[in-house]
Amino acid sequence: MMPSGTVEVINLSGEYSLQECLACVWIAGVRLDENGLFWAGFRGIMGTFRALSVKWAAFAVLVLGSTAVGVGPALAQGDSASLQQSSQSPAQMMGAPFVGSELRLARTGNGGVNYCPDENQDPRFVMEWLSNGVPLPAERQGDVLKLLPEDRGNRISFNVQTCSSETKHYSLETPPIAASNRANGWTGRGNFELLGRTADGDLVLYPRTYEPQWVRFMEFDRAISFNGSWDEPRVVGTGWNIFDIVFSPGDFDGDGNNDVLGRGSAGNLMLYSGDGDGGWYPPSQVGSGWNIFDSIVGPGDFNGDGNNDVLARDRSGNLFLYPGDGQGGWLEPSQVGSGWQIFDKIIAPGDTTAKGAVSIFARDRSGYLHQYPTDGQGGWKAPGVVGQGWDVMTEISGAGSYWKETSRGTAERNNLIAYGHDGDLISYGNYDLSQSPEYAAAPYGLDNQGPIGSGWDIFKNLI
Repeated sequence: MMPSGTVEVINLSGEYSLQECLACVWIAGVRLDENGLFWAGFRGIMGTFRALSVKWAAFAVLVLGSTAVGVGPALAQGDSASLQQSSQSPAQMMGAPFVGSELRLARTGNGGVNYCPDENQDPRFVMEWLSNGVPLPAERQGDVLKLLPEDRGNRISFNVQTCSSETKHYSLETPPIAASNRANGWTGRGNFELLGRTADGDLVLYPRTYEPQWVRFMEFDRAISFNGSWDEPRVVGTGWNIFDIVFSPGDFDGDGNNDVLGRGSAGNLMLYSGDGDGGWYPPSQVGSGWNIFDSIVGPGDFNGDGNNDVLARDRSGNLFLYPGDGQGGWLEPSQVGSGWQIFDKIIAPGDTTAKGAVSIFARDRSGYLHQYPTDGQGGWKAPGVVGQGWDVMTEISGAGSYWKETSRGTAERNNLIAYGHDGDLISYGNYDLSQSPEYAAAPYGLDNQGPIGSGWDIFKNLI
């Protein structure tokens, strides 16, 4: 049974209210982040919905981090990327460094950024957005910055000043802004949105809306929280059963909207460019001979050049990277792994640890789920096993951040999602403790965050 209670909420106009929380989940009272720090907090489960009928059911498979079992596939080696960290306490930014994402101040009470106590003061803080250290035009200034195709390759930061201080506080810069990826959904709002394909070839879109609000947890501390709700689902395509593989690479042609790729039985690869409103432009062929592969996925930006890429496995277990050129074409492919024939499912949910690089998940035929973190430059970090019993799942996928949760107040963590024969759709959060020596044996794991829907067994796969 979900615990209930009240939580103090401040909406974006600064109005306070005590709201009854009938579905707040306390995560053991504390939360362990990748730095080994404990955080108290809550998460409200909002908008659980159904594809056909709503039914809550317990999920019996316990997913825990564990040490690797057996010998995994060989990896093509690349150079490891190092992360720069500041010893100061900058203002925290929420969002992801991709076209289509929204960036905003994540919380107050840190970096000296105090929430203005004067309820009559409007605005309570003033943001100044910068690109490569230069203020953006006045028409792009405001509490929220929507990233546009023109921001590609630039580093975004902000200065913020509150009514209680004459001091301007700063944020760190983002990494260079990259192309929109699958996590930004289909309707141009940068949201977690699901796209399901039925066995008879219908594509059904489940758009999702998020409403931000400031939640108070100390006198001058506030954090942005999101109320999520589902919009009406709608059919956005028919006849997609002509393809044996359908997946999204994110924005493949560089127009800022997410796209879909489909492979036919003859091996032709077709691009369906998204229109940013859940629809598609006329298709174009972007490849042939792709029937040599038995698994094709869109990891996002695998090699760190800001463009979205494709990974493909041949029947001998060799894994190939096909880098996108950002304009609907390809750069020279390369082999990035071997031995991947031990897996019956390869999943590419994007950046699940908010470390700035994508992770690839793969399920072996004994039901163990493996995580292969990348180094953000086309190579790999050490893999790990994140769970067992995953052979009960008929579909495992990723579609962005359902909870809009972040790591260190920066990039959003993408979730893993899965359903079995019972149709219950489960969300999983991924954690990475690889920087802590005491967790070296099992640095990765998954947090079962509970069901977010039911009736999903009507779909052949999620895209």
